Amino acid sequence: MPIATRRTWVTVISLVLALSAVIVTMPASASSANIPDYEVVFDTSGNTSGNKGADVTCPSGTRVLGTGAEIMGPSGDVVIDEVVPTTYTVNAFGIETGAGTSSLWMIRVWAVCGDPDEATRIVSRTAPRNGLLPLTVTCDPGEFLLGNGYRLDGAGGKAVVDYIKPQLNAVHGHATWISSSAAPSWTLEMFAICAEDAPPGLWIYSDSTANSPSSTLPSKELDVSCGGAGDRQVVLGTGFAVQDEIGSIPITDITLDYLVPTREKVEAKAAEVVPDSRYWNLVVYAICAYED
Repeated sequence: MPIATRRTWVTVISLVLALSAVIVTMPASASSANIPDYEVVFDTSGNTSGNKGADVTCPSGTRVLGTGAEIMGPSGDVVIDEVVPTTYTVNAFGIETGAGTSSLWMIRVWAVCGDPDEATRIVSRTAPRNGLLPLTVTCDPGEFLLGNGYRLDGAGGKAVVDYIKPQLNAVHGHATWISSSAAPSWTLEMFAICAEDAPPGLWIYSDSTANSPSSTLPSKELDVSCGGAGDRQVVLGTGFAVQDEIGSIPITDITLDYLVPTREKVEAKAAEVVPDSRYWNLVVYAICAYED
């Protein structure tokens, strides 16, 4: 799908929470480091009907810089309930929605791996009040966001994450309850993968699909590429948002089918769990930097 990415040179670090296209950049400095041994790896669960997970481990000598997950099977029938990074692994888990499905499906988990010179760490925070409040996880001052992850705990396929929006040193997230049944006690936990120094050429690219209702297009797909630096620039982390025609969020009953990091781009798809007459679009984010 042709896309039109946009890039803006930013000279002041901005932590403004906005869901318009956001592109930030951090030029190389004396303390910046490249990303040796860069590699994107994945693993896949068995092909069955029923809730399941998958784990992937970075190659020896590398650690996790970014994450992704993908449901391979029926669209809109499975919630990606968690994509959780550790220093060396990523775990993803899929849960069928309340209606369930008899179809066979798999979940694939992705890890962006590398061995940057700068130290990295994983920071997490949990949203109170059943995960319905917006949540921000911030790296320490002077640190930079490389990737992210999340976990819906106790939702049982009846809640979905409707945005994971990366900024220069923070990630913003939100989840919403999609079931007509009463909400039990559940939480949204967000993870930020932080680096003490910025990789050279750190950019965040974004793009969005057109707005349309379910009667026109019940699912939407979009790729966002790293750009402007030729073969040197690669994907580190991902992000997305599902929003209505005026850019408001959340919009319920839409779940993420996949958010996949490849070497050059981030691929995403969102689909309606039940038909929704409102206009909505999909925003996708790619965190990119120079590989060498």
